[in-house]
Amino acid sequence: MSCSNEVTSQTDPVHPMDVQMAVFHCADSFLKQLMVTKLSQCQYALPLLVPDPFTQEINFPLWTFRQINKSWKMRNANISETHPVYKAQTPLVSFFRFGSVSSSKSQLMNSLINEKHNTFFHRNCPGSSKTRVLMDGVVEIAWFCPSETCDNKFTDCVAFCNLHGDAEVHEKQLQILTEMASVNVVLLPQIRRNDKSTTIIQSLYSNRKPLICIFTEDFSTLNETRKGKFKIGLKGRNQSDVSEELRKAIESCLLPTGSSSTFRLEDVSKHSDIRVDEEDDDDCRKGKEAAEQMMSLLKKVDLSEIKESLLPHQGRLWHQWCQKNKELHQPQADNIEKELSQN
Repeated sequence: MSCSNEVTSQTDPVHPMDVQMAVFHCADSFLKQLMVTKLSQCQYALPLLVPDPFTQEINFPLWTFRQINKSWKMRNANISETHPVYKAQTPLVSFFRFGSVSSSKSQLMNSLINEKHNTFFHRNCPGSSKTRVLMDGVVEIAWFCPSETCDNKFTDCVAFCNLHGDAEVHEKQLQILTEMASVNVVLLPQIRRNDKSTTIIQSLYSNRKPLICIFTEDFSTLNETRKGKFKIGLKGRNQSDVSEELRKAIESCLLPTGSSSTFRLEDVSKHSDIRVDEEDDDDCRKGKEAAEQMMSLLKKVDLSEIKESLLPHQGRLWHQWCQKNKELHQPQADNIEKELSQN
């Protein structure tokens, strides 16, 4: 008995995100779509690039995003518009890290999207564990959507991508993220000469695309080293101050005079060496064709006319039946009390 307890105590608890990804890998097309739709409804991050646990082939589960819509307040307008998320064109801010860092990248991202809600699961969340098996190399995505009622951190809808694990190890995911991004944000313990990560950072620094470097072992405040290139220190600093500085840096990069590139979810499938997961399966293809056929039908004809022609029993005939049924069962004046007592 004591031996059993000793074994249990030495075993790390299962990481909650490993549970989620294990179910995701084992699910069929429609369960995957249901999972991602529910995660979106609960304002959680969604899996965007998912490496196969056995082959490491990168899957892009576009099918799982097909039912998700996002609404946000348009710039300089008092109205909100709703868009299918896979078609929405928004700026993209990509986050990744090199090496092992002392601060939580996901927690920092949460402060930019919603300070009261953990959009991205991080090391300080309840139930988290030191070890994880299925999350390294996974890229998650979430959207900040400006609303009419809240104080908005950004004036436009912004997509945020989070690469889990050391970016140096996951070269393909890093390449895709840096190419798609409007702004790249990288967390670094420190820069060392002749490191592979140093070469990548130098390449990103010389690129025209905005870059924000966050040094976990640096005390410095926000500093723009050159146009579109920022440096922020984390060590010994209040996280809310860092979050505000990071927000200001991102916002300045996304101004019309800054980065003009936008991101669309469907365009991820254009990258080579990526499998568009589930989209080409027969069941998904047939379901998509049926949905498109139905939507094209609804767009061409007035809704009342469609209901009258395709659902005749729910139109005039249904109304007539309801009237007759009401008349038939309406209590008579001389027997109202008796009928009510019987009912």
